[in-house]
Amino acid sequence: MGRRYRKRKKRRMGLVIAAIAAAVLFTTALKYQEGGSFGSGRNVAQARQELRKHSDYPKSLETLLENNPETADFVKNYGNEAGKHHKIDLTKEVKQGEIPLFLQWDQRWGYEYYGNDMIAVDGCGPTCLSMVVAGLTQDASFSPLKAAQFAEQKGFYVEGSGSSWSLMSEGAQKLGLTANEISLDESVIRRELHAGHPIICVLGPGDFTSSGHFIVLTGINNDGTVNVNDPNSKIRSGKTWDLQRIMGQVRNLWSYQV
Repeated sequence: MGRRYRKRKKRRMGLVIAAIAAAVLFTTALKYQEGGSFGSGRNVAQARQELRKHSDYPKSLETLLENNPETADFVKNYGNEAGKHHKIDLTKEVKQGEIPLFLQWDQRWGYEYYGNDMIAVDGCGPTCLSMVVAGLTQDASFSPLKAAQFAEQKGFYVEGSGSSWSLMSEGAQKLGLTANEISLDESVIRRELHAGHPIICVLGPGDFTSSGHFIVLTGINNDGTVNVNDPNSKIRSGKTWDLQRIMGQVRNLWSYQV
């Protein structure tokens, strides 16, 4: 009798544990759907509603939201935040030996214009350059906004295309970095990352974009995967990536040191 009771008790405990595990998995799925945070599905719906109410909002906001649900809060807050002077203090984000992650749709600079559209939409290039300059030089004043202003003033913005590739070479050199265009060779990329040299890549369609995009390779792990700072996604920046997979999407790349 005691043995049968213990078996029934074990079965009940097993069912309870399974139910808890299922609940955790369900909660995790909710957390990461449509942008990676609780309630993000609701945020997307609210952002869409906000866009419908204001036909005068830039049409690019709608495209931004549809392509990247992570931007829901940014889009939703456009009416209240665009045009404001936002204080930019990066001192806590810039740390010795690290390449900080900056997002082009950060409200501190994302509503500002870069060429014909907002940094949130077209500013992946300056945002990547800002990450590399700030990380290597510890200059916390060189924000994505400053990088975008620099790119425009120095002629590295191309009408209708966004950032010129020369921003990543000539532009970086004007800012005091040593910039080297490197070959799309796995051993070369690994060597540069092992040496602590971040790499900016310009990408074609694939995991990160449907057109063109800049990202930063910030380091390499013991298992051979690489770390990525994607200025358009916290989620993609939080993953480790197979280098060969990324290489299949790269159009050009540059490594940096001071």
